[in-house]
Amino acid sequence: MARVDAGEGTRIDYSDWAKKGDTTAAEVVAYACRDTLQWMATWCGERYASQPAVLHYVALSTICDDICIPPLDLVRGDFRMYGRSAADVVAAMDEQGWGHDAVHALLALVREYFFQYVEKLDHAPTNGQVGLHAQLNDSPSAWDASVYRMNSANNYGCSIGLARICDTGPASFSWLMDSSIADAISMDLAKSALDVYRLDVHQPTANQQLASRRQRAYHSIYLDLIDDLVASGAHDSLVHYGRAGLLYVPIMERYHERRLGSRVPVQPAVSAQLSSLFGDEPVDPSTEQRYQAQRATAATGTQPVLGGPTGLGTSAARMFPRGNTPPRGTA
Repeated sequence: MARVDAGEGTRIDYSDWAKKGDTTAAEVVAYACRDTLQWMATWCGERYASQPAVLHYVALSTICDDICIPPLDLVRGDFRMYGRSAADVVAAMDEQGWGHDAVHALLALVREYFFQYVEKLDHAPTNGQVGLHAQLNDSPSAWDASVYRMNSANNYGCSIGLARICDTGPASFSWLMDSSIADAISMDLAKSALDVYRLDVHQPTANQQLASRRQRAYHSIYLDLIDDLVASGAHDSLVHYGRAGLLYVPIMERYHERRLGSRVPVQPAVSAQLSSLFGDEPVDPSTEQRYQAQRATAATGTQPVLGGPTGLGTSAARMFPRGNTPPRGTA
């Protein structure tokens, strides 16, 4: 963060990380909500839309992977999806009696936004420093990458919503955590098997020398977690959630699009569901303006004018391309 404050790199707040040819922020958000419906259906079956607050929460957990959103914009309510801020979603949870579950879900969401933001800032090595994901790939323990991956994808926060929808009854922290880490690993294993990572910026098994060993380690951790869930009597829905990545990665359009590098058109029935469950205006004008400013930057190579501080006490999010020295005086 000190390097960011010093003015290094290229500003990336509200830049497009979906990289599927979208021309508006509204498109990216709508597709993220389509993905949310498909995830929820694979996790919960016919009850996927029974608690709208969970849908809106999972959507908020999804979009920060596709658009670089400063964490303070989430916390302050500057970023909204279909007119809803994180505070609105938590208020809905509170009204439904989530209690401390809502606290866990909120803190997990903020943690995810922080991790997603930092990994985008530090996605490439520069000035002799190794990027965050490269450090995780080179770590002797696959647990480091597994736990980080679960936190940056917020599988834990989503598992709380799943447990409530599926009426699991009291679920121990170990059940929720084991299920969430297993879900993250099952997703990554399926993505690797289907070559989805070919176009990804972050690749958990990118280190060719360690790839085989890490794959074996991921398999071992995954099988141990699922075994622990079953042996300890975890609810069937949490066991299913732990292995769901093996199901949703092969069938969801999100992952086919990642391999193609382009979008699969949204069908009319899906559009109707999005409108019914989320609304009609995916983003506020301010979000669209900032997204378009970043698109203009990518097209012209100029710096966008985006206003004052946007997150984590920095002047703006920046990424650090190898070998580039920023011009003096850049904001």
